[in-house]
Amino acid sequence: MGEKKLKVKISIFLDIAFCIFFAIASNSDWMSNPIVWWGSIALIFVVQFIIYGGKLNFPISKYKIWAALFLMTCMFSLVYSINKNDSINVIKTLIVLALVMIYVESELNDYYSIEKMMSLYVIGIGITLLYVLLTQDMQQFQLAIVGEGNTGRWNGNDIGMNAAVCVTMIIYLFPRMKSRFIRIYYLVIGASSFYLMYWMGSRKTIVFFVLAICGIILLRQPKKIVRNLIIVICIMTVSWSLVMEVPALYKNVGWRLEALTASVTGKGTVDSSTLLREKYIKVGKEAFKKSPIIGYGINSYREINKFKTGHETYSHNNFVEIAVGLGLIGLIAYYWLYAYLLFCYLKLLIHRKVTFVTSFLFVLFILYLFTQVGLVVYDGLVQWMLLLLLFKAIGLDSK
Repeated sequence: MGEKKLKVKISIFLDIAFCIFFAIASNSDWMSNPIVWWGSIALIFVVQFIIYGGKLNFPISKYKIWAALFLMTCMFSLVYSINKNDSINVIKTLIVLALVMIYVESELNDYYSIEKMMSLYVIGIGITLLYVLLTQDMQQFQLAIVGEGNTGRWNGNDIGMNAAVCVTMIIYLFPRMKSRFIRIYYLVIGASSFYLMYWMGSRKTIVFFVLAICGIILLRQPKKIVRNLIIVICIMTVSWSLVMEVPALYKNVGWRLEALTASVTGKGTVDSSTLLREKYIKVGKEAFKKSPIIGYGINSYREINKFKTGHETYSHNNFVEIAVGLGLIGLIAYYWLYAYLLFCYLKLLIHRKVTFVTSFLFVLFILYLFTQVGLVVYDGLVQWMLLLLLFKAIGLDSK
């Protein structure tokens, strides 16, 4: 019993190692430093080895199979990639994410451990959000919306989505957290997240957050459907009114939501950012038609886009990015796990065997899936974490 308690106390060092990795993996400046980046990865391996003597809980799971199949598809694409250096760079990131997730998965044995890992993730990402607030010029992100700002290594959409996911997790975790210090930290990070969401001016971020809150309300007590729908309608109405009527909010994101609506309905003025992204999608579709089965190599879209438009940038669409890079084979290799998780969750929901933590993670998962029409996420920490946490939660519910 004493040895077990000692191991539990020592395991806090592994928690710290995970927090450090989450912070560095979400920080564009720190990631660019090889010593810091590889050091954070090595720290997890070393600490885990010291605590468990090299023993690793390594059951074969569908998540690991998904990661392995997608990685193999990416590595095979090196054979025919039109830009091998770009392909190699993203494959290295994917390998790191896959390895770290193996260690994360080994720690997820019950609902408590899932909530604990969510808390560690929030703490780590929170460090990055505070770093952005203290070191970056917010005005540059505003200017970047119209293509005039210089944000260096940072991407406003990435920061905004990290903030939106972080504050949504805080809303779930806050009532469950007993530590006063962590609660204060949550409040600081929550306030910082709202501030950053405002300055980033990302419509995806705002829509994600509002719909996440609505989804949580609908699934928290699904039997009270009428009451929940009334609350959701009120939240969406008030949110839309605030964004459109409050001058500061309209200036940052309201007009962009109007432009997005115009793009969907065909009525109104579409902003230059939306038009440019539509052009990128068109470039991707044309490229996909010429090589629909295997694509042009992972992370090769930017090379094709540079030739077609003069802009050496990614497609801003996860589906297009994978379709161009890996073709139909890549789309299946990547998205089959999404279909599996969706099927498993709906099955549990129908049989009323789903827990609230699973429903919460499913809301984040499904909304993040929809944001992929405007984001490239296949090599991002957020997506790999959400998939793993939901996968483990569904597994526990199934038992």
